[in-house]
Amino acid sequence: MYTISCRRCRQPVAADVYRIACPACGGPLEFGYPDAAWSPDDDEPSLWRYRDLLPVQGDTELVTLYEGWTPLEYSEIECPGELFIKNETRNPTGSHKDRALALAVTKAREFGRDAVMLYSDGSTALASAAYAARAGLHSIVVVGRKVPDYRLLPLVVYGSHVLEFQGSAAEALDWVHEVCQKQGIFETTTYRLANPYSMEGPKTIGYEIFEQLDGVPDWIIVPVGGGATLAGIWQAFVELQRLGQVERLPRMVGVLPEGYEMLATALEQPLESDQQLRALAPPDAPPTIQVKIAMTFPPDGLEAVAAVRQSGGLFVSAADEEAVEGQMVLGAMQGLYAEPSAAVVIVGLEKLKAMKKIKPGELVVAVVTGSGFRETGVINGKVPLVRTPVEPAFGERVIERLLEQTEAE
Repeated sequence: MYTISCRRCRQPVAADVYRIACPACGGPLEFGYPDAAWSPDDDEPSLWRYRDLLPVQGDTELVTLYEGWTPLEYSEIECPGELFIKNETRNPTGSHKDRALALAVTKAREFGRDAVMLYSDGSTALASAAYAARAGLHSIVVVGRKVPDYRLLPLVVYGSHVLEFQGSAAEALDWVHEVCQKQGIFETTTYRLANPYSMEGPKTIGYEIFEQLDGVPDWIIVPVGGGATLAGIWQAFVELQRLGQVERLPRMVGVLPEGYEMLATALEQPLESDQQLRALAPPDAPPTIQVKIAMTFPPDGLEAVAAVRQSGGLFVSAADEEAVEGQMVLGAMQGLYAEPSAAVVIVGLEKLKAMKKIKPGELVVAVVTGSGFRETGVINGKVPLVRTPVEPAFGERVIERLLEQTEAE
């Protein structure tokens, strides 16, 4: 069983009524598990092995596509210590967002809602559509203008209704939030003030890292967009410490797109409110291929900053060319095709190496959050593609030269 309380005024909140904020002061909600013990269900190969530490009622029918319990793979990519890749591309829709949406849509059905809605044209939209289809719920996805078709076509396959919002992203988020409240639609946008339940999904990444390593890594590198994933992984280790499972905690490293470094700036300042954080937003954020993490205002940014600060970690930034290089490294050395927004963890690793932060023998986990198969369009023209013409009469000689060249390299 779980409890709900307000993070601001600390008042308890009833768990049997759907709320997204404190009814007394409007503050953000958080969950507690006072009677829970650390007892993963070894017969459950998904994130639901941690059901006792997730905010669902005991008799709730779960909405699942068997998300979570993704591989933690040893990597030969150069690292002063030992590097492991947490491969979130193995989730059902190809990203870590499946964890948040499995929980969110389970709660939608638990509370008797028949429709879900969000603003997103990326991983969250795809996951929301997939889990709504699994649950038999109506799905509405609001997207921005000029979103490429290749991102939207999977939503149609899942049976979602796609609405193109004629305004800014900030206006769209506010509009979706207002409509969901008025119409009784369950909002599946993944930030705390829109859906606090979805915020508990990312922490299962941290639980899995602990189980799969049988211990605590020294560093965890995470791509950062809205901030919830990094904050959730940190929360997992804090909870594990409270449960008596670990004595020390990892250092968290957030990787931001170049030109979107407001959280790095916030780390050096004593910010207390979203308004103060919003004031740091760049007036003209540059275009980037790191579309999944390019957020001018991270809605859970304060939580991410707190996690990095408390862990003794840091934020680093990645230029687009560095993200593509990281993508190539993961592909060539790990056999893993990651989208640029996820491959930035390799950029984070390189920055830590350059700063001599990682000591020999330390364990480093890089969380690769999304598959490149969903975002091939963004690297068109960024990756050199060589087509070598081959004729039957000379084809074998071309192959011999290629193999000789490869051996020389």
